[in-house]
Amino acid sequence: MKLRRVFVATALAAALAMPVASFAQPQDKDDKKEAREKREGHPVIREAIRQLQLTRDELEHKAASDFHGHKAAAIKSINEAIEHLHQALASDKD
Repeated sequence: MKLRRVFVATALAAALAMPVASFAQPQDKDDKKEAREKREGHPVIREAIRQLQLTRDELEHKAASDFHGHKAAAIKSINEAIEHLHQALASDKD
């Protein structure tokens, strides 16, 4: 009987602590992300550059085919887009 009370109390304590732990962590992550975005400036452009670089790497190293020349054209276009985005960031500093 005493063991059952201990088990119930432990389960209740864990159940009560779970929502607190799960809600506290995302708030900290959101605060950190927001602070980083303010510090970096233009987070959407920076994320676009990162996504384009990842896509280019996927095409260069993991694509199974050259897709009749379209892969090379896509990589060229991605490189041009990345360059334009870097230029946009640089022009904002002027």
